[in-house]
Amino acid sequence: MTLTPDVTLRRVPELLVEVESSHRVRVHHDRRIWEFGPHALSLLDVFYEPVTVAEALQRLRPRLKGRRAVDELLTTLTTMAGAGLLTPDPAEGHSELMFPIGGYGQTYLDVTMLEDPVRKPLFLKAIDEVVGPDDVVLDLGTGCGVLAVAAARAGARHVYAVEPARTGDIAARVVERNGFADRVTIVRGWSSTTELPEKATVLTTDIIGNDGLDMVIWENLQDARRRLLSDDARLIPGSLRARIYLAHMPDGFRSRHRILPAHIARWQSRYGIDFAPMLEGNLSRSAGFYERPEHVRDWEPLSEPVPLFTVDLHQDVRHFENEVSVPVTRAGLCNTALVYFEAQLGPTTVLSTAPWDGGEKSHWYCAGWAFPEEVKVAPGDMITLSYRYEGDGRARVELVQKDEES
Repeated sequence: MTLTPDVTLRRVPELLVEVESSHRVRVHHDRRIWEFGPHALSLLDVFYEPVTVAEALQRLRPRLKGRRAVDELLTTLTTMAGAGLLTPDPAEGHSELMFPIGGYGQTYLDVTMLEDPVRKPLFLKAIDEVVGPDDVVLDLGTGCGVLAVAAARAGARHVYAVEPARTGDIAARVVERNGFADRVTIVRGWSSTTELPEKATVLTTDIIGNDGLDMVIWENLQDARRRLLSDDARLIPGSLRARIYLAHMPDGFRSRHRILPAHIARWQSRYGIDFAPMLEGNLSRSAGFYERPEHVRDWEPLSEPVPLFTVDLHQDVRHFENEVSVPVTRAGLCNTALVYFEAQLGPTTVLSTAPWDGGEKSHWYCAGWAFPEEVKVAPGDMITLSYRYEGDGRARVELVQKDEES
């Protein structure tokens, strides 16, 4: 392929990249390893979206401090194009790579989300409640385009559907196949680097994690509210209400999420190595985990759910810590706290991720925290838990104390 200034290139969707301390770069692609100099990362970045060679060089010009740097960059560009790393016709459709390398471009993820009989149908119900003919909709993380098409079908004047993964190409074809290409624009990239030609009046997104905040929805929506939305924009979801309850996690599950003395003894016998430091370093903290709802709903509950926190996604992000007292309602060995949330999607539409509201087809997991020690409890006892949100999806739950009934 001859590279001319007007040739449009785009990097292939998935690459494995290694960076040395000297800033030399190794790129794994198509069963080969290519080595490049210091300009490789800049080129992979600028060609993340389709762009002409001339435009790419213009964007990179401030980084080039002399003729030698320009020559090096052009050589790297030519080699990358010849290797097929930069191409005018990148692969479309789902990734052929396994998770997690294939990321959100995998068939598996679209199948699990669309096969869930609860979650996406509730989003579509909320869109029908909220979106009207004068609305401009911003859909963050459109994936295969299901919420974008639903918003257009609900009468939105225009929809901007943002997707960084290669499923954005699939979404574009889904939009066209369903007759909405004139009213839905697919924006390939991250919302934090996106600009829109107009302010959106409705935002839709399903970047809600298993404990509500772990996929950084609050931070992403704050950025979108400040730059991309009208002052009175409506959000789907608009708020998250988290609840927490105590339970007994069966030994077969607990041994998957905590290092126990039985592990140390078994590994000592099997390998002839003392792994006790792993246990010692694991005794002072709770361990976060995800488990399937169809499993968790069978665990013995030791309390009723109590409110943990409420986040209004119209408000700015804050780091916070809550302490809650949970009344024990059943005798048993308490070794875990389970967190679920209720997302207010529309005026009358609520999504619950409680384990009893999920099942084998759910594409979400239940979030929980396994305590360092099992605590014997009885009805009337009070267990105090702390929840700390540290921002950017990071949270912790700890057992503070047990107060026995006097």
